[in-house]
Amino acid sequence: MANKAIIAAALLGGISATPTLAQAVQPPTREQVRRDQLDDQLSTPGEGVSVDASLARAPCPLAEPQYDQIRFTLSSASFVGAEEVEPGLLDAAWSSVAGQDLPISAVCDIRDRANAILNEAGYVASVQVPPQRIEGGAVRFDVIVARMTGLVIRGEPGPSGEQLRRNFEKLRSQPVFRRSEAERTLMLARDIPGMDVRLSLARDVGPDAKAGDLIGIVDVVMDRFQADLSIQNLSSDRTGRFGGLLRGQINGLTGLADLTELSVYSSQDPQEQLVLQGRHEFGIGTDGFRVGVNAVYAWTQPDIVGTDIFQSTTFVGTLYGSYPIVRRQVENVVLSFGFDWIDQRIDFAGLDLSRDKLRVPFVRVDAGLMDKASAEGRGGYTIAEPRFAAHSALEVRHGIGALGASEGCGAGFLACAAPGVVPIARLDADPSALVLRYEGQVSFRPSPLWLIKVAPRAQYSPDALLSYEQFSGGNFTIGRGYDPGELIGDSGVGARIEFAYGSLQPETPDGIAWQGFAFWDTVSAWIKNVADDPFTINSVGAGVRFNIARRAYLEVVGAIPLDRAPLETKRDDFRLLLNLSINLGS
Repeated sequence: MANKAIIAAALLGGISATPTLAQAVQPPTREQVRRDQLDDQLSTPGEGVSVDASLARAPCPLAEPQYDQIRFTLSSASFVGAEEVEPGLLDAAWSSVAGQDLPISAVCDIRDRANAILNEAGYVASVQVPPQRIEGGAVRFDVIVARMTGLVIRGEPGPSGEQLRRNFEKLRSQPVFRRSEAERTLMLARDIPGMDVRLSLARDVGPDAKAGDLIGIVDVVMDRFQADLSIQNLSSDRTGRFGGLLRGQINGLTGLADLTELSVYSSQDPQEQLVLQGRHEFGIGTDGFRVGVNAVYAWTQPDIVGTDIFQSTTFVGTLYGSYPIVRRQVENVVLSFGFDWIDQRIDFAGLDLSRDKLRVPFVRVDAGLMDKASAEGRGGYTIAEPRFAAHSALEVRHGIGALGASEGCGAGFLACAAPGVVPIARLDADPSALVLRYEGQVSFRPSPLWLIKVAPRAQYSPDALLSYEQFSGGNFTIGRGYDPGELIGDSGVGARIEFAYGSLQPETPDGIAWQGFAFWDTVSAWIKNVADDPFTINSVGAGVRFNIARRAYLEVVGAIPLDRAPLETKRDDFRLLLNLSINLGS
């Protein structure tokens, strides 16, 4: 065993002299094994969310010409029926003209300003001027504020129907109806896996109904099963250029707003790479909190010159939770947290070459926004293709030295050469390293058919990292035209920049939409304890995307690498990249 440990350490220390071998013995990056996290090109944001409700407003007789000569000095204004409205909210409707000599029509102006204030604050309300004698300049207004007093669910919500009902019962239990709260409730209902929900409001005409009472009508369409197939040639020759991902999802298996997902990825030769993934996620409560567990197991046997003597296996288990701090159509902030259990091993001709065991807690914040006009479908823009949209995600990760995690090799790497020890894959790495990650995307359409998109990505770590935690460049991240993981580093920064023309939203259910684009990808990476960094790669190219009847997505890209990748002796050739995703049914 001692001899095996010494041999393994020696192999790891000297194998980088051969570029092909150096890349072959690297454990897969997270993008190579977490296929479930790649972009879902078939996902759609759905229709816009709007809460349309209003109460009838009577005309204001005091604005009639026959009352023009009547004047008064305003001393105060009271709003009867606004007890559930935020205190002081309506003061702005009249305080600026208090103490002034005013025509009687100013009462109508105050009423209109009060209505506008309530509407802006999200209330469904009507402010009226009742018959009264104005004495001492004090004016009284009657306020009718809407309440949701009943709930009707139409459609087949399936096992998650009770969860859906509890979500909307919150609106019925509140003393007043506010659009902002209704919008959050509706968005959270749409977050229930497989569920499409619409809310409309109607006047309550029951015998006990009062002015302002509304009935909430919820229309539901539920997809219990979803499946898709993706085929692409983005991988490297060593693990098989072509590969396919088959994924199935069952919604509402337990009735807890849950999803259960299983997927399998295989290269054209399953012996080169095979990835199995399973996930179960469910909701807790009615405010959007979700928890889940995800597991990935990957086998990789790179095809290199000679006998395939290297084999790697990766297991990633993740326990996670998420909570939507802000959930609106045009603005979202989601807090996520969890724990990654990562085990990676490499075997060399039956020899235990390396073992990486990482235990990594993490916290992540996702934030997104889009312009309101696009969300409302104005100006030729839509939710799917808005004029402006942005998304950012910041993640903090820190390995811990517990639960069987690997330890560093220490000074002179002596700990990794000790008898009975299988070393980590990178002898100078710190398994308990701190990692900060950022990714984002900003898109702007100067007109509905023209698009400018920038997708930055960055990572910083003060420590040397093991492969799974490293920043990488290539087809799966930034650097189209380069093999995945052809550029790796402990820290890095880069961006995908695109200029596109066209729309990916078919005009008819069986129509075809297309979008042509040109791109420039640039990414740099820094490796701790390695001279001559950063290493930088650039690529340019063009392509076309197709949305076929909203059932299939095809992307064809021609990519030209502009730089020689690290460890390579020459610049990579032109690559034609294909990515096909097919919705198999929902």
